Amino acid sequence: MEQNLTLPGTAQSSTLSRIHEASAKFQRYKILLRRRWWFLLLTASIGVCVQALRITGRPQEFRSLAKLVAGGQLAFNDNLTWREQQADFYGTIIETIESAEMKRRALERVRALNPDVKDSDVEIRVAQTKGSAIFNILATGSEPKYTKIFLDALLDEFISFRQSIREQAQGKVLQQFLSEVVNKQKIMDECLDRLTKFKAANNILTITNGNNLAAQYLGNLEAQRVAQRTALEDLKLAIANVNAAMEARERMLNAAGAAPSAAGGKGGESMQPSGTIKEAETSPGRNGMTMAEQDYLRTKSKITELKTKLDSLLIQFKQQHPMVQDVSEELAAQKALLTSYAEQIQQEMHTQMADIQRRVQVLDAQILEKQKEALDLGGKIAEHEKLEKAAESAKMTYDKLFEKVEAIQSVFNTQADFVAIQERAIPAYENVEDWVMPIVVGLVGGMGLGIVILLLFDRLDDRMNSFSEFQTLFPGEAVLGQVPEQRNRGDVALLRPNDDRHLYAEAFRNIRSSILFKNWQGKPPKTILITSAVPNEGKTTVTSNLAVTMALAGARVLLADCDLRRGGVSELFKLPSTPGLSEALRGKLHWRDAVQETSTRNLDLLARGDVFDQTSEMLLSKTAEEMLREMGEEYDYVIFDSAPVLVADDTASFAPKLDSVLFVVRMSSTMARLSGKALDLLYERQVNIGGVILNRSSSNLKEYTYYNYASYYYAPSKAGNSQQTAEPAAAKS
Repeated sequence: MEQNLTLPGTAQSSTLSRIHEASAKFQRYKILLRRRWWFLLLTASIGVCVQALRITGRPQEFRSLAKLVAGGQLAFNDNLTWREQQADFYGTIIETIESAEMKRRALERVRALNPDVKDSDVEIRVAQTKGSAIFNILATGSEPKYTKIFLDALLDEFISFRQSIREQAQGKVLQQFLSEVVNKQKIMDECLDRLTKFKAANNILTITNGNNLAAQYLGNLEAQRVAQRTALEDLKLAIANVNAAMEARERMLNAAGAAPSAAGGKGGESMQPSGTIKEAETSPGRNGMTMAEQDYLRTKSKITELKTKLDSLLIQFKQQHPMVQDVSEELAAQKALLTSYAEQIQQEMHTQMADIQRRVQVLDAQILEKQKEALDLGGKIAEHEKLEKAAESAKMTYDKLFEKVEAIQSVFNTQADFVAIQERAIPAYENVEDWVMPIVVGLVGGMGLGIVILLLFDRLDDRMNSFSEFQTLFPGEAVLGQVPEQRNRGDVALLRPNDDRHLYAEAFRNIRSSILFKNWQGKPPKTILITSAVPNEGKTTVTSNLAVTMALAGARVLLADCDLRRGGVSELFKLPSTPGLSEALRGKLHWRDAVQETSTRNLDLLARGDVFDQTSEMLLSKTAEEMLREMGEEYDYVIFDSAPVLVADDTASFAPKLDSVLFVVRMSSTMARLSGKALDLLYERQVNIGGVILNRSSSNLKEYTYYNYASYYYAPSKAGNSQQTAEPAAAKS
């Protein structure tokens, strides 16, 4: 069975990624709100002003109030019942009162009853009191007298309209019920007529009794037929084996104590077997047996005695002895006589069987005739019962419907409308609108509109505001550090030993440590170029302060201004901009002759030099490669400040020659698509991008909080000892 394998840490990484995305969105919206709060204030003010103008510009209004109350309604189920109205009924009342038809009728009524009153627009609103059947009807108009008159007319027209609707409905209901009563009466009459005709054609009492007698007689016939068929089967068995039948007869007689005696030559009394009742009556004999059967039993008894006697003689005498011979001859004669009696018995049984078969045929014919008679009588009885039930059901239905019609008529005669006027229109009063709720609505609406507009513009703005947001957009780029935003106006001063800008100084120490201890997958970089996507991202200031921080840590650093068109590194150090790198590239002097010492120990500066064209060609020359080699041998670090990537081709041409490139992104200023385009261009030139520096990050964000602890380690230098304690915290970093 295939299983889904999850690498260790994958789930945790996915969770952290979602947390970063959520945090980035939250930070972005927080920065947006902090920067654009005035816009929300503006839109909220506009909303309040619009509501104020709407209220002050509204004409004077007067209001009159009336009330209606709704009752219940009749429910036609099995019985008439009264029930409270449901929500659909209440909704119908509201829609009807507010309808244009009701307003038209009310207007015609006002014109007819008050011709001297001038017409005026009146607005009608109906509201149901919660949890009750009371409706508040509010009329709003510009004339107080006309507003009250119009509301009263509306109430009268509504009640009149409901009365006409109710009368139409009642007439329709009564007509339907009366039509149904006539139909039910017709059905009842038809059922009674069919029952009467059936009774006239048939004597029900005779049919019922005849059906009972026929059923009883039919049962007797079927019992007789079963007995005759049983006797017939017994005779068939007896004919097949007369000897066995007579032995069974003899056992029955012996069991009764009336067996014939062999000594007396007379047979005992016997019971007549099944099927010989008729024969017993015509052939007299004892115990209901025929003469042949009695003779058969006596002969058989005689044979038994002779066999016993013969066996006794054979014990004493031989076979040829006269006494033995006499007994043997007499035994043979008795056996012949027994055979003759058996044949005679079979003939008698055949005669009895034929007689029983004739009687069975007669019984079958009688049973068939009685069955037909019973079926005919049963069908007539079923038809009678069906007609009686139909007539009874039709009469019950007619009676119930007739009673319901009478009840409906009684209710309609005494019924009042479900809806009644509880309070007529009160005198119209001036409507003084409350300012609080409209102002609150305007405030909330304006602020909501401002939020929507800000979110819309934010969707179109791809500038990055925080570290989390940058990490979400560029998950594959390593962030070396964040430089906090400085509040002072004008150019930012370079770092100095024991700088009181604790957060600012600690940020560059963090970047320096990231460069020193990063796993470079080989030799650490000595020649570093710092660039950005577009101008005004603080790239020159970041480059200069990073060089100062590296030098303060004891490394020999050369800072070179490679922005040969608009470089301004020398201005930050207040040193001459010529001669510089441009003269060295053109061969006018050696680069060492253009190097200048700065006020920071271990830091030298190679200024920009004179501005000239074709800078890309000079950066691609072998002179530049030889210069880089010599600088790397002489200094621990060579840091170049270059032109923005998307402005000129200088950086993209020169960056592949250096060990590493650091990319500066200004928070809340640089567009993500421009940064992505610049990074893609550098990767296409096979540039080794060592990491990204986020410039001017907001120190108010939670993700920047850990930098605030830098002041905890800061110890101000004592007077006269500033040069010796230049970097107390740098060594620890």
